[in-house]
Amino acid sequence: MYTRIRAVLLALLAQLNSVTATAAPTEDAPTWEFGIALGAGVLENPLADHESGETFFLPSFSYYGDRFFVSNLTVGYALVENENFYVDLVARPNEDGLYYKLDKDAVTTGSLTSYLTHLSAPEVGDIDRDVSVMGGPSFTWVNDYVDVSFAWFHDISNVHQGTETHLSLDKRYPLLDGAIGLSLGATQKDADLVRYYYHFTDSEAGVFAPRYARLFPAGDVTDLYARVHFSYPLSKRFELRLAARYNHLDLSGRNPRFIDKPETLSWFAGIQYTFGGE
Repeated sequence: MYTRIRAVLLALLAQLNSVTATAAPTEDAPTWEFGIALGAGVLENPLADHESGETFFLPSFSYYGDRFFVSNLTVGYALVENENFYVDLVARPNEDGLYYKLDKDAVTTGSLTSYLTHLSAPEVGDIDRDVSVMGGPSFTWVNDYVDVSFAWFHDISNVHQGTETHLSLDKRYPLLDGAIGLSLGATQKDADLVRYYYHFTDSEAGVFAPRYARLFPAGDVTDLYARVHFSYPLSKRFELRLAARYNHLDLSGRNPRFIDKPETLSWFAGIQYTFGGE
């Protein structure tokens, strides 16, 4: 169980360590890179009755071939690529489902019979949800000042049949002999996705179901985030890595009982060793 929780924690924290993944045009042979950072990191979990996570190491991996690429959690295939515009097909896990896996005490929804028997409302900590895989097209416009990315993802894992729409502004800039990456983004999640991850089912809520449906109808939400990461080379293979991500969750379409922290700040600081090849 601990191994699973740590894997989920690392998967979520990996998002701190990179800007939006897209295929980059290459003229050389396929390249890969693996890194391991030692330090300290905290992932704040927005879910009620679910604990946040801590780690002391953070791996990262990337591979860029002629068309196929992998960047941490993202797998993609380049359809169009040139100096200023990319069109990719991308698949990645949905982070809402990953938050449920951080809590080692999470159980399946089948164990909620006791709540219905006693006619008491369920606790969010007693509910589990599956992790969905979202896939779809991603479009990126690259210029000297900022990279603008737009993506539309659909649940290709048949978990909830929902969709996500992503808009982000990303760029890396030189700073103090190192590099700083800045990202601003918005993610719209439709009612099907929100209903699955942030609302009780009728069987879970029991006699409370009509009340929840009336007070907290499921709807589209738009979540916002800001991310910064800084790298400073210490030698050929070692570098200082600092990263942080601020999330703001839109509560308008969610049942507020599911959210303990609508605003979260996750971070990692450490020394990274990187190696790679062709």
